[in-house]
Amino acid sequence: MTTPSPNTPPHPQLAAPQSNIPSTTSTVAKSSPVTLTGWAAKVAEKCPFVDGLTVLKAGTEDRYFLKAVDPKKAFLPGQPREPVDKTPSDANRTRIAEYLQHAHLTKEIDSLLKFMRYLFVQTPSFRHIAPLHHQKSRERDIVVDEHPGLHLVWYYQVIFIKPIPAYFFSPSWWAYIQKADKDVFEASLGFMRSYTFLIKYETDYLLACEKHLIPKLLPANLPNTSISNTCNCCQKPTQNEDEKRHPTYEEFSDFLLPFESVSDEECPRRFHYGELRLTRINRTAFITRGKLAYFHIYPQWGQFLNHVLAPVITVFAVSTVVLNSMQVSLAAIDMGPEGSGDTDGWPRFIGLSKWFPIVVMILIAAVVGGGAFALVVVAIKDLLFAEQTRKRKKVDPNAGEKSHGIIW
Repeated sequence: MTTPSPNTPPHPQLAAPQSNIPSTTSTVAKSSPVTLTGWAAKVAEKCPFVDGLTVLKAGTEDRYFLKAVDPKKAFLPGQPREPVDKTPSDANRTRIAEYLQHAHLTKEIDSLLKFMRYLFVQTPSFRHIAPLHHQKSRERDIVVDEHPGLHLVWYYQVIFIKPIPAYFFSPSWWAYIQKADKDVFEASLGFMRSYTFLIKYETDYLLACEKHLIPKLLPANLPNTSISNTCNCCQKPTQNEDEKRHPTYEEFSDFLLPFESVSDEECPRRFHYGELRLTRINRTAFITRGKLAYFHIYPQWGQFLNHVLAPVITVFAVSTVVLNSMQVSLAAIDMGPEGSGDTDGWPRFIGLSKWFPIVVMILIAAVVGGGAFALVVVAIKDLLFAEQTRKRKKVDPNAGEKSHGIIW
């Protein structure tokens, strides 16, 4: 009788199904470091931070893995909930890939933007982005949101901005994502290009630090140079060299430099555009997808209905005024001059009652018609400007830069 090995399950029917994925042991045996090339090399050249990750390739197979340099920090920099195994495995690859897709892909808004060439037009230029300090000048509150589909989407006095992940400062991460997931890689390039317009001045940099848009570096990512005794962002004294801190403005500017040359061909559709209006996106989602909104700015039904019913109530009020005016005119006509008796002045009042409601209705029609005409003119203007911008971008990739008003 053959004695089963310790690894043999007691019941064969309960054994886990076998897959074609190589085992962890074989993967580790064949793993080899990946040379930093392409964008990873550009980031490594401009990024003065110590890399806390390495990227490995599984032999001759087209599979790549991330591994932490420090076993005590076996996770994505800045995201301890996403572990990077000490020993690369297929499970690690799958989990990291799913997280990065969820954190960076903008497929929902990409699918809507193709309809917005002619429907609720948005300016098709990646330069259509105002710096952070100018957002405050427009009385917009900067709201930090990790959802990639809300990055640079604005709604009246609010603009949503996604912060830069800490692992973007890792050249090994760029080497990994460039090989492992082309979609996430391209979305990351477009995302970082948007920051070259958001942070134009040191004022923008200080605002970004204040709003936590720029990550504080983990100890493994501190610059190789000596650390000062003050925080570069807020000039507060540090307790020791292991405390997290922001990169200096000079370091961050140098890090952004390679992303200025990113072209539209290297980015998903979302990042062919700059700032986007949430109201237009919501209407497009309603018409093309049958959804109430792309993003509910009002999570409660009561607030949502108040917002939606406001124009309906306005139309009802205007219609009521018009109908009452018609009733007054008809009543005055029915009375006629003889209905006034011999009292002095009443014929003139009846005549006024007959024509004044008509004048009111004409004024209402003029206001409504003028408003509708203005909307049509603005829509046509936006459409023509968008088409002209697309034509200009074929010659000048920098066409369509954000206008900040009359003074600029």
